[in-house]
Amino acid sequence: MKIGVSGASGHLGRAVVSELLQRPGGHEVVAITRTPETVSGPAQGRFGDYNRPESLAEAYAGLDRLLIIPTLDAGKRGAQNVAAIDGAVRAGVKHIVFISAAGARQEEPALGVPYWWGEQRLIATAPAWTNLRMNFYAESFVQQAQASLAQGVLTGLAANRVAFVARGDVAAAAAGILIGDGHAGAIYNAIDIAAIYEKGKQIESLPLRQFLVIWTVASP
Repeated sequence: MKIGVSGASGHLGRAVVSELLQRPGGHEVVAITRTPETVSGPAQGRFGDYNRPESLAEAYAGLDRLLIIPTLDAGKRGAQNVAAIDGAVRAGVKHIVFISAAGARQEEPALGVPYWWGEQRLIATAPAWTNLRMNFYAESFVQQAQASLAQGVLTGLAANRVAFVARGDVAAAAAGILIGDGHAGAIYNAIDIAAIYEKGKQIESLPLRQFLVIWTVASP
């Protein structure tokens, strides 16, 4: 089985490629990125650019399963998602997995709509599909803290609620979907730490404690 990761040069993409290479099964891994020269073996590097849809047919050719990871470009993300999905369908990819976002819906234009468009396009056109909805990466706090120290401003989500998930956990989940069976037609939400805590209490008899980590950013 030949598995592709589209957007393989980003943090999540690299983590998924690493997960796939570590797992048994005899599958081939194809890392699709705008910078294929940065891909090191045993993964195969291929050029693919969401802003150049004509490049995607060749990038996705011969793949049995494909993970599509959207870019950080919010202004172009919707069109890029559709272009990537259409390219994968035209290339004959049998099962397409799409990284979406928790709460993706048409009524949330600032963030949700590009992912919602992608989900709807995938469901309508792919021969087999899976949506994996990410939550807020816990690692992003480090980047936010660094930026806040430099800028003197800590930006947040105001009163909005958010669930946190480790990027490595999302990568592991994506890899499991790509090499496993029984995931076609499923929509998964990357779970938050509170839910993990509750599940852990149910399946393990040892007592668990929750820790609330409070970040304090002081001006230099």
